[in-house]
Amino acid sequence: MDESPGKSLIALAVLLVGAGLIGWALGHVALCLLAALAIWLVFQGLEFRRFWRWARRPLSRPSNRSALWRAPTERLFRALGQSRIRSRNLLERLDRMRVINQALPDAAILINPAGQVTLYNEAAARLMELGPDNLGRNLVGHIRHPQLIALLEGKVPENLIEIPAPGPLDRRLEVRRIRIDRNDWLILARDVTQLNRLLTMRQDFVANVSHELRTPLTVIIGYLEALEDQTLDQDTVQQVVQKLYSPAHRMKALVDDLLLLTRLESSPVPMLSDLDPVNVPRLLRQLKTEAEQLSNGRHDIRIEADAELGLLGIDTELHSAFINLITNAIRYSPNGGQIWVRWYKTARGPCFEVQDEGVGIAPEHLTRITERFYRVDFGGARVRGGTGLGLAIVKHVLKRHDSALQVQSEPGAGSRFYTIFPAQRACSLSTAGHEDDLTDYHH
Repeated sequence: MDESPGKSLIALAVLLVGAGLIGWALGHVALCLLAALAIWLVFQGLEFRRFWRWARRPLSRPSNRSALWRAPTERLFRALGQSRIRSRNLLERLDRMRVINQALPDAAILINPAGQVTLYNEAAARLMELGPDNLGRNLVGHIRHPQLIALLEGKVPENLIEIPAPGPLDRRLEVRRIRIDRNDWLILARDVTQLNRLLTMRQDFVANVSHELRTPLTVIIGYLEALEDQTLDQDTVQQVVQKLYSPAHRMKALVDDLLLLTRLESSPVPMLSDLDPVNVPRLLRQLKTEAEQLSNGRHDIRIEADAELGLLGIDTELHSAFINLITNAIRYSPNGGQIWVRWYKTARGPCFEVQDEGVGIAPEHLTRITERFYRVDFGGARVRGGTGLGLAIVKHVLKRHDSALQVQSEPGAGSRFYTIFPAQRACSLSTAGHEDDLTDYHH
């Protein structure tokens, strides 16, 4: 009776026939048939009991012995196992989607047709300040903005708006509405504050470059038009040609600074192991010569340098950063003013410093002076020359050397520009054979 349901039924028929024959021989056919049927029913009762026990705990394998019970129970057991596997896979995918949703940098909010919040992720809690109290409540009750109301009502053509973010911070959010099904909508929001700032900076950059180039170009074109006059004598032509040098050099300096700034921004930051020792004291002597030529004797430039202190870095980049700081001090210092250039060791690391007795900088400008073309608004700033990119170059060079520009300044009391490099970038220089190089460094 164990092989198949069909054989179990055959076995029942054989049992009844055998019981009938025995009953015919004993003269009690009905009694023997009833006894055989009772035995069968007892056996099936035991099988039902096994099935019932298994049904209460269907994760274990069925224990039925009769194929009449075992076959359908095994089918149920396999179906339950497959269903459990599918459910487990669905739960794993659901958990995965939940993790991904929570990891999204953009806010994701699920709302029903009534505009009530039914689900939101961590970014929504951060960017839109949503909390458990907002579940089941209307989103426009939390963020009251006409454009958001129009978006949720489907009155915005592209389902895309930009609104201020809730909270004290001055942030902007780009909000989009996406249909999920017939009843639910997905609201996506991302912080576009930095993107807007970058777009504004790019527009200002293009406008500033255009302005900076237009002035010398206008001068050059004017002189070229004057040279077309055939009646000019040779001396006048020579004077006009000489006047072309200044705007041409200004344009060249601007283009050179733009190319340098682009290269600094786009080049990968060098590894410390790839850097070479830079003889900073020797570099400062070269810079002093350049600075004195620029000053033309109008300033007292003094150098104080630790003769044995070097720096692991890129010589050409440090040259650009240091000369820009020194040049900046010369441009904004009065005639006869002193300028100190110092290179010394501190507890935190090597320090480069430029201090002047110039016009100084008001506190509200200090955070922006390293922006491209940003100029402090005081008299004579434009006529003092420069491309407006010097401190931006300094900022990126120092960043590539794991440092940052620090400024201490007061209007009318001069300025102190300095930077402290990491201690691991310091290196010792051998003074043997370089005594002449270090002459005049200590005053």
